Amino acid sequence: GVCQGGKEEEAGSKSSDEWKKKKMPTFVAFVKADLENIASLAPKTTASVWVIDVKNGQSEEVRTGVSIDAEDEVDLDGSRGVANLVLKFSDAAEKANCSIMKAEEYHAKYKNKAKFMAVAPRAVEASGEWVPFLAFEARGMDVTKVHLGGDNFVATATSGTVFETNLDLSDGEWSDYDEHNELPVSIMNIQVKVEVIR
Repeated sequence: GVCQGGKEEEAGSKSSDEWKKKKMPTFVAFVKADLENIASLAPKTTASVWVIDVKNGQSEEVRTGVSIDAEDEVDLDGSRGVANLVLKFSDAAEKANCSIMKAEEYHAKYKNKAKFMAVAPRAVEASGEWVPFLAFEARGMDVTKVHLGGDNFVATATSGTVFETNLDLSDGEWSDYDEHNELPVSIMNIQVKVEVIR
């Protein structure tokens, strides 16, 4: 709207910052897998470091295997804002930035927007369905891939047994044995995709 454009001209005003923030696209990472005797799979609440691939929003330049830490707060040039990751693409005039959205931030920002709430990060509880598990806000870069290595996930078996150590999904599959229930457990055919919602 015109009035929003007018607000932007008030350099350094809070409304200007708010207006710019609303224009940041949200990138949502989805995972799909076949679950055997697993009731839910979700990122740990303590998981802060993720490895992502990003692309310059204005060109084809890519960076792969970039670490982003939800605990990091990098000051943004010319703004009072902070981001979890700031980087400069070689052919870009300005630095690009990206932040991981905590679940409560996501819900607060999009609570009145059905299409965003439909892809709010949540636990995977069924086989073969694309489920959103992580969201990012980015300016000047596109998040193109989220890597599943590391120790970021927790799985809960149908018996209630929790698996949270050595749950490495980077090979696209994981299996173990639920001694409590005397059943094999597995997460197989793991796929990940990232979609942008505006």
